[in-house]
Amino acid sequence: MLDFALGIGNHVFFRLSDLMSRHAVGSVKSTVFQSIKMLGPGLRPVWWGGAVALAGLLSCQPQNVSEEKALRRQLTYEMRHHSYESAVPLARRLLRIAPQDQKVWRRLVQAQIGLHDFDGARGSLGDWRATVRPLSGRVDQFEGDILHEEGNSGAALQAWQRSIAIQPKSRGVLAKISRLEQRDGRWADAIATWTRALQVHDNATARVNRAICHRRLRHWNDAFADLHHAQKLGSEDAEVQRWSRLFENVSKFLDEILEFDARVAAIPDDPGLLADRALLMLRSGDAELSLDDAEQAVRLAPWAVRPKLFKALSLIALNRGRECESLSVRLPLRFESLAPEFLETISRIDSAISVERGNPDHYAARAWQLNEIGQPLLGFEDAQMAVRLDAKSANGWAEVSYALTKLGRGQEAFEKIKQATELDPNLATPWQYRGELEMAHGDNLAAIDSFSRALAIQKTSAALQKREECYRRLGLSARADEDHRALQELTSRTLR
Repeated sequence: MLDFALGIGNHVFFRLSDLMSRHAVGSVKSTVFQSIKMLGPGLRPVWWGGAVALAGLLSCQPQNVSEEKALRRQLTYEMRHHSYESAVPLARRLLRIAPQDQKVWRRLVQAQIGLHDFDGARGSLGDWRATVRPLSGRVDQFEGDILHEEGNSGAALQAWQRSIAIQPKSRGVLAKISRLEQRDGRWADAIATWTRALQVHDNATARVNRAICHRRLRHWNDAFADLHHAQKLGSEDAEVQRWSRLFENVSKFLDEILEFDARVAAIPDDPGLLADRALLMLRSGDAELSLDDAEQAVRLAPWAVRPKLFKALSLIALNRGRECESLSVRLPLRFESLAPEFLETISRIDSAISVERGNPDHYAARAWQLNEIGQPLLGFEDAQMAVRLDAKSANGWAEVSYALTKLGRGQEAFEKIKQATELDPNLATPWQYRGELEMAHGDNLAAIDSFSRALAIQKTSAALQKREECYRRLGLSARADEDHRALQELTSRTLR
């Protein structure tokens, strides 16, 4: 009889252990009472004593279960409301109860990353690795997130790749890898990764991003196909709408773009051709592709100015105007302010310099053009090159003077313009610049002499107008009236 009771006792013990581990309190009670009925009258008092002790254990069990459920609800609430400081201790308490719970580990690390407590998050990842089997791909994903936040994109990519090896259908990780490849300009790799993401789930975000990558490689058919698919999947998506506007503008120039693409593919290292395509992309509204071409043209032809101007315009369009300083480009600079005649002239001078790199006249001529459009830094660089190549270049010194004036270095400018007129007294432009500086200094008599010398060589409206103003300042109205009539006559002849 005793053996029978012990056998029932063992059965009951193991059954109770299993039920209690699963918090099946009602089943535990049922098992106790059924077991007591199976015993004889002589053994029932003993089991009733055991039942009383068991009741003490059971009285605690619902409280533990209730506490855990309350902690989980609170943790969910804090995470949903980004209350990470409150979430961290809640997650730690839950892990003491359920150390194998991958969801709680995930929320702990997410909360620490949300607090930018990267050291704490790393510690939690180490504990997670040491505690849980099998290990979730989330561990490597979070490690990659931390490394990315810290600016270590190479190590982040490796961590995300380990994560995707464990969870190959994780759209979130695939998107992170794709965006990092896009940021680094690895367009072919990004296309391949976005394609993997699309195989998991076709969506507007992946489609529009793959369209962007195809565009950067000038795969126009694929780019437009992906964009149209993105429009069908997410017509209200802000990114889809933004890129739709750009693609619509580009489509208006697509025939010309395709023609240039073919020409560049045939001669990929022609800086002039790249600059031409950069100009076309600026007109189409695609500043990123314009910047690609302009930067390559600048690398191939650092002496050329047109690629620098197009690079600056592209940077301005991309809200990166501060970077123009390294190009010696002064802001503001607007695409509309560059007349077609100016662009054609600069292109011709760039080509001339590429053939005759040591000709000072080319640099002086380009300096004049740059000074005229309000780019004295670039003009100063060219003018200095002209006088380095020929210290007696009067035109070169005149452009040095003009640039210095625009840069606020008036005294130096006056010394250089005097040098220019002394080197070649038969040039009209240096005399006119000199007269303007003398006017600015209040020396009207000297200015009249300089303007007269300029007008004796070449009669211009600007010189007549300035000399008239000097005469009026000195009270010489008759002379001023003569210049005024001469200016009107010159203007009417020009109009005819």
